[in-house]
Amino acid sequence: MELSPRARDRLERIGELSQEEKDRLKDSEELTQLLSDYFTDKLSPEDLWMTLKGYKDEGKESMIREAQLSLANALALESSDLDFERYRNGILAVETLKGQGQYLDLERNLNSIQSLRHQYREEKGRAFKALKANIEKQIEMAARQMAQQTGNKQLAVDIQGSAEATVRNSHQWKDFVSRHEREYSWEFKNRLAKLNTILQT
Repeated sequence: MELSPRARDRLERIGELSQEEKDRLKDSEELTQLLSDYFTDKLSPEDLWMTLKGYKDEGKESMIREAQLSLANALALESSDLDFERYRNGILAVETLKGQGQYLDLERNLNSIQSLRHQYREEKGRAFKALKANIEKQIEMAARQMAQQTGNKQLAVDIQGSAEATVRNSHQWKDFVSRHEREYSWEFKNRLAKLNTILQT
């Protein structure tokens, strides 16, 4: 895995760093690699838990918190359910290492975020279907009129494809998407902020 410019710069100045800074840099790079493997499905939540437990046993408690915060920051309004479930499982698995009794609060908050994501998608889907149904009627009517005018009863029109393309390019749909994403992004950030607050206590 390629190092970030900042990490490369710090490695170039490694001789100037104290032993504590060298250890922190090494831990940071190890955690980055660990999470990269988790995000790309090379590690299961159990594997992640076992590795982080090893860090805990070494007295590196801060790596547990950093791992959770990184997993929380990976949550997105439009990520797939599979990805969301993976990050959620990671956050909850790691929480059991902290022993602070926040598991249920975290689970409730994550369920709330997941519920918001489903609501976001369902409303967007319903709005698209409603607009598409209206456009389909207009296209069907136009196709019938054209068939009557030309006398061509075999006129082939891809009503569904045309309706989808028309909706996606319409100002009405673009305005809805912009407003919808703005409203839900605001609420998603609020719920994510609550999650981060729990993780940092």
